[in-house]
Amino acid sequence: MINIQRDTLGQPFIEWEQAPGGYKRAWIQHRTDPVRDWANTPDGRYLNVVRIERLGAGPAGNATDFPIYSTLSDEQILEAFVASVSAITGCRLP
Repeated sequence: MINIQRDTLGQPFIEWEQAPGGYKRAWIQHRTDPVRDWANTPDGRYLNVVRIERLGAGPAGNATDFPIYSTLSDEQILEAFVASVSAITGCRLP
């Protein structure tokens, strides 16, 4: 089972070991400022992914964002993303 946590802004995220010693964090960001919603999404949601040094650590690089046009919940999007990436790359989830 994938553990979904919440950050200090209440946004859901998942951290996982993508490869031995290589960790990632994916989260759903809610952009309320229309200027920051560069893709003009229906509700300002973006899926963000970044490398982290270890579980619980802050970002260790620049995040990549993907605009969300889906009506799936934040949690469903995160679970599908992490499971898909892991399946495609052959990395096992705990």
